[in-house]
Amino acid sequence: MKKLELIGILLHNIALEHSAIVQYLYHIFLIQDAEVTEEIEKIARQEMRHMKWFAQKVVQLGGEVELKRIEEEIKVGGPDWVSMLENDVNAEQLAIDTYTKQLELVTDDSVKKLLERVIHDESQHKHEFSELLEEVKRRDFSEEEKKEADQKTLQLLNKLLKEEYRIILEYLYNFFHSKSCEYKDIMLDLAIESMVHMGELGEKLSKMGGVPDLSLPEFGKIKGVEEHIVYEEHSKNEYTKLAEDVSDPSVRKLLEWIEGQEEYHKQRLLDFMRRLRKLTVGDLKKKA
Repeated sequence: MKKLELIGILLHNIALEHSAIVQYLYHIFLIQDAEVTEEIEKIARQEMRHMKWFAQKVVQLGGEVELKRIEEEIKVGGPDWVSMLENDVNAEQLAIDTYTKQLELVTDDSVKKLLERVIHDESQHKHEFSELLEEVKRRDFSEEEKKEADQKTLQLLNKLLKEEYRIILEYLYNFFHSKSCEYKDIMLDLAIESMVHMGELGEKLSKMGGVPDLSLPEFGKIKGVEEHIVYEEHSKNEYTKLAEDVSDPSVRKLLEWIEGQEEYHKQRLLDFMRRLRKLTVGDLKKKA
C-alpha cells in the first residue's frame, strides 16, 4: 500500500472517531441521568485517544491532519434514551467493521497493531453500550421535564459552546503539528480544559431546555503563541462581560468559573513565550 493511501485511511479514521465523539457528546448533554452519562463520557474519552493516535500516525507518515467529520454517521436519535443508546451500539459496530476491513489492506506493521488495539477497545465499548441499553430499558428511564429558559440565554450558551468547540479543534491541530514538546503539552492541556468548558456549557444548556449546537465550526490551523495569548485575553474579557449581563445565577457562576480558567490559559502561554525568548536570545549570544 502506498503512503498516500495509508494516510487517507488514517484520515478517514480520524473523521470516524470525531463523528462518534460528537454523537456521544449529544447524548451526554441530552440524557439527564448521571449514571448513564458517566459511562458514555468514559467511552467518549477513549475515542478521543483513538483520534489522537490516528492523527499522530498521519504526522509520522508526513501527512497533514484534517479534523473533519462524517456527518451522515452522526446519528443522535431521541428524544427517548433507548434510541440514542441503540445508535451508540451501532456506531461501535461500524467502527469495528471499518477497522477490521482495513486490517486486510494495511501492510504497515505499526498501523496494523494500532488497528488491532482500537478494534479491541471498540468491541468493549459495544459491550458496555449494550449493557447500558438493557439497563435503560429495564429501569424505564424517561426524559426529565425541562426547565424553561429565555431564548436569549439559550442562544448565548450555544454561541459559547460552539466557540469552545472551535478552539478545541485549533489547539488539537497545533498539538499534532507543533515541533516543540513543551508547546505540544500546553496545546493538549488547553484543548482538554476547553473540552471541559464545552461539556459544562452543553449540560447547562440541555438542563435549561435547549439543544446543543454541535455543528462543525471553521477553525484556524497553525497559530503562533502570541496569537493564542491575544485570543485567551479576548476570551477571558468576553466571559467577564457576559457574566455581568446574565440574570441566571447558575449561568453567571459557570461563566465566571470559565473566565478564571481562560486567565490561567493566557498565563501559561505568556510564561512559555518568555522562556522561548530567553532561549532565543541565549542562542544568539552564543553564536555572536
